Amino acid sequence: MNHSDAVREMAVERYLLGELSGATLDRFEEHLFECQECTGKLKAGVAFIEATRVELSNPLGIPSSKADPVASWFNKLLAPWVLGPALAACLLVIATQTLVLMPRMRQELAQAQTPAVLNNLVLASAGARGDGVPEITAPQHGSFLLSVDFPGRTGFTSYECSLYSPSGRLVWQTAITPQQAADAVLIRVPADITTDGLNTLLIQGSTSNASSNAKLVDLTRYAFQVKIQ
Repeated sequence: MNHSDAVREMAVERYLLGELSGATLDRFEEHLFECQECTGKLKAGVAFIEATRVELSNPLGIPSSKADPVASWFNKLLAPWVLGPALAACLLVIATQTLVLMPRMRQELAQAQTPAVLNNLVLASAGARGDGVPEITAPQHGSFLLSVDFPGRTGFTSYECSLYSPSGRLVWQTAITPQQAADAVLIRVPADITTDGLNTLLIQGSTSNASSNAKLVDLTRYAFQVKIQ
């Protein structure tokens, strides 16, 4: 197990909770011998658990006569009426991560590592493919490709692509270099941030240089229909 695997799999946290077993446990313990970061994190976790166990041995938070103010305050902080809601909140966060966020992250990671054929929509130069509005169908939680032809105007130091939803809301922007704009540019668009209906892609050129502020010039707009299934 390398450090990236340990972080991704939350190995330290699961080790402290006793959730590692078998080959995964063996690989993590071998990793501890060569990773100071995970070892330090594990030691800090053990120290925290031990300190919490000691403090909770006085559940009513009643300090001894010789206890200093800091210890007294810490005991009160760990009293059941304070600690109970805090632990409930922590459990809620852990449950959210375990039941919602982590499964979705695993699903997105699996999708990213699985070869897939994406629908491709060619946005050619204005008028090159007629006056009809092109359409594309995208899978829900998937993505699609926009193949963008840039207008044949030179003298720009960079280009800006901006996608607007059917309501006119700016969805995203991305910068394109002149070298990239020399050929058709492929832009992968996540379906989750795209809205059904008539979307618009605005292409602008930037004439900024070292002696002046950036100035964007509208070059062309591509309108296309998106249908998410």
